Amino acid sequence: MNEEKIKRKAIRLSIIGDSKTGKTSILNCFLGQKFTFDMVSNIGIDKQEKIMKMNDGTEIKVIIWDTAGQERFHSISSGTIKNSQGIIVAFALDDLSSFNNVITWLQDVREISTSIPIVLFGNKCDLVDNRKVEKEEAEEFANNNEVTYFETSAKENINIKEGFDKIIEEAYKKAVYEESIKLQAKKADEAKKKKFC
Repeated sequence: MNEEKIKRKAIRLSIIGDSKTGKTSILNCFLGQKFTFDMVSNIGIDKQEKIMKMNDGTEIKVIIWDTAGQERFHSISSGTIKNSQGIIVAFALDDLSSFNNVITWLQDVREISTSIPIVLFGNKCDLVDNRKVEKEEAEEFANNNEVTYFETSAKENINIKEGFDKIIEEAYKKAVYEESIKLQAKKADEAKKKKFC
């Protein structure tokens, strides 16, 4: 498939959430890169890309923005959300405050778009002894806020692929639907113009 065709079939995702929740490690794991303990907090945003084949056989480019979760970079995150077709909100299961802040991240997303697909990652599920957020609590929160929840570990590569597959498929379906609506509107407009010619 040529590059031009791939470019026309691309979706953009953003990973948001508090700093030190493992967002960059999550992305690196999805991209097949080795886990490292020497990660430093991102300053601003980082963009990565991956070519994927969807269930309908279409090959698309997935562009993933990894945002800094620190409050002083909040405007960067908001700008990135506006240009995304899907959102991953990450918190750390060993950090209660990062879980408590998820509601704010969800509100930020929904202020920009009420229809954008969102999945919630409770990261660092391998740190069983340090866990501060129980699975049942996170699942109940996810259900109440109508998002799909995955307990993940970037270190152990647990549920990373499954979570990304879910958000990519949802974002792709939404993008295809929106393109279909635009095409129908364009055809209707053209037919209307011909009628009055």
